[in-house]
Amino acid sequence: MGKKILAVIIGLIIGGLVIMGIEAINMLRFPWPEGMSMDDKEGFVSYMQSLPMSALITVLMAHIVGAIVAGFTSTKIAAVNNINLGLICGVILLIGAAINLFMIPHPIWFMVINVLTILPAALLGAKLAIKK
Repeated sequence: MGKKILAVIIGLIIGGLVIMGIEAINMLRFPWPEGMSMDDKEGFVSYMQSLPMSALITVLMAHIVGAIVAGFTSTKIAAVNNINLGLICGVILLIGAAINLFMIPHPIWFMVINVLTILPAALLGAKLAIKK
């Protein structure tokens, strides 16, 4: 049991690092305006609305790839032959994404795709890690 919990924690950490790494690309491509902070809700909303679709697609890809990596890593570390740990990682990442979507305004299409892809991506990662 302890090995499985540790595997999920490590999977989430590595998946989270993948997400942050890919999202960092957006910060280089589309830096925040000078002097803007998260405390300035209107300024942040304006910034989000000014981003091109490619920036939002990059974020979606970060979440999908991070979920795949989390599901794969947790399943591989625990050396289990089922998708349960990937499911746990996917649920935790989905909760994190939902919190993010409530805190930061996003287009509806982004919200729908984000919510619908995280769990299947984590399950795919787990399936890829299962020994045949």
